[in-house]
Amino acid sequence: MIKSIVVDLDGSTASLAALTEAVKWAELLNAELRAVFVEDEQRFMYYPVGTAVEDEVPVPVLLPDDEAAGIKATVDQEADSIRAEFDRLTAGKTFPSSYSQIRGSVNEILTEEARAADLTVIGRRGRDSGAGTEPGPTTETLIHDALRPVLVVPEAPHTEGETVFAYDGSKGVQRVMVPGTELAHARGGDVVAITIGDDAAYAAQLDRVLTRYWQPYDVNGRCEFVEEKGKIVDIIATYTSDNKAGLLVMGAFGHNPIRELLFGSTTLDVLAKVSCPVLLMA
Repeated sequence: MIKSIVVDLDGSTASLAALTEAVKWAELLNAELRAVFVEDEQRFMYYPVGTAVEDEVPVPVLLPDDEAAGIKATVDQEADSIRAEFDRLTAGKTFPSSYSQIRGSVNEILTEEARAADLTVIGRRGRDSGAGTEPGPTTETLIHDALRPVLVVPEAPHTEGETVFAYDGSKGVQRVMVPGTELAHARGGDVVAITIGDDAAYAAQLDRVLTRYWQPYDVNGRCEFVEEKGKIVDIIATYTSDNKAGLLVMGAFGHNPIRELLFGSTTLDVLAKVSCPVLLMA
């Protein structure tokens, strides 16, 4: 069961959308909510010309105290604004909640926080990720390293509508079935699992397995075999858009994660194209 949720906050549009989602899920699941704002240690360092190197990698040094004080003041202003939004959204809620401000390596701290919770909620792109819709580097790191389900939230998410499972029988989607079904049960509404391909017999086998798995749950679920040609990424994005999905559940990798790492991840392409939150687990 999901009893603890951690949400990464950095003040970006996507992270504030993630906060709204995290509050919703904490309320639906009666789970503890932990919000974390990381003061990125890299903001307090610089790489001077001629600095020492270790294994040919430049070594950063701390900013002078006066410059560091200016950065700290800016960071604290950001934190105050984020904390105010957190307090506003959690005011009057009955679930336990907490807010932490920690300085250090963003990826290391958030990975540790994620492993200490049942579910991580994070915006698709962070404050320093620039323009675009591709997942930012911290989001990508958590998907790979958290070892927990990760809910990735776009900047302006569509959150109403059916829950869609992209179900291909892979290890990733099998692992995400438990938290995915728990979220589907908590949010209610229709649930559909889509299997994409040209093997109707294999799709029927997956249908039998999933139908038996869902039987003990109070889930209004069905399975659909989508026999279309084209990129799986585009088919999933089109399906979720046409059916106005409010949540997509999928494994972080397909059948061949090594090939995906070498030739471009289907997972990251899907995240860049869909407009609803996506629950993943590696």
